[in-house]
Amino acid sequence: MTHTDSSAGAPDAAESETLSNGASAISRRDMRRAEREFRAGAKKPQSTVHPVRSLATVGAVLALLAGVAIPAYAATSGSAEQSDNPSAHELAEQNAQTLSVGEGVKADDLEVSNYAATTPEEIEEQKAAEAAKRAAKAAAAEKAASTASSGTSTPADIGDSSVEPVGGAVNPLPAGSYYISRTVGGGHAGADMVAPGGTPIYAAKSGTVTVSSEGYFGYGVAVKIQHGDGTETLYGHMTYGSRQVAAGQQVSAGQAIGAVGNTGRSYGAHLHFEYHINGAVVDPVPYFGL
Repeated sequence: MTHTDSSAGAPDAAESETLSNGASAISRRDMRRAEREFRAGAKKPQSTVHPVRSLATVGAVLALLAGVAIPAYAATSGSAEQSDNPSAHELAEQNAQTLSVGEGVKADDLEVSNYAATTPEEIEEQKAAEAAKRAAKAAAAEKAASTASSGTSTPADIGDSSVEPVGGAVNPLPAGSYYISRTVGGGHAGADMVAPGGTPIYAAKSGTVTVSSEGYFGYGVAVKIQHGDGTETLYGHMTYGSRQVAAGQQVSAGQAIGAVGNTGRSYGAHLHFEYHINGAVVDPVPYFGL
């Protein structure tokens, strides 16, 4: 009689526990299988990091960056330097200008007669001529300066020239030959009548010459005349050797007595003309209509 175990091939009762709430629990067999799989997985070799390969990779990346960045930087810096220090060719291109000419515009024909060629010999001749001109001008200027500083300008041929008085008095210089640079005031005792050296000087009024000198204090060559009515006139800075009267001589109004110069304390050819009334200095301009 064969005994048949009804429990054969069936799961172990202990391995097939059922929770009280009816839910199936994990069997022990499943737990052992899961444990064996976990242990088998833990024993597998993990991937290892190779330092040499990592360094090679980093180096390759850096080389790639250098190959791209350095040429770009060089190109950028080179263009900046070129913009800061452009070459002559670049400047010419930047400053180049263009001109558009219409079709109707036609250039004139150039003729040889429009131009002149100068030989070295002609250049030397021109230089010599210009040097001679400059030397002549310098000599003339030096002579004029010497004459002005010494007061020896050649006087006009005044001879016995004279002018007719108006109302008993005359202008000591010919009309239109002078201008007045300053008059009485600020320590200045007369009117400065600026005129070319050698211009004739006339006695403003009739009278007696009291002074006729080639060196009368700061007046230089001077003449002084008393007019017998309490008035007196003085003419200073005349040209050397131009005096036409002597002390004690009687003169008439309008009679030539000398010529304009630059003697004494003077800074240019002019007549220093003084007028005194009863010994007091007055401005002669309104009295003689200067």
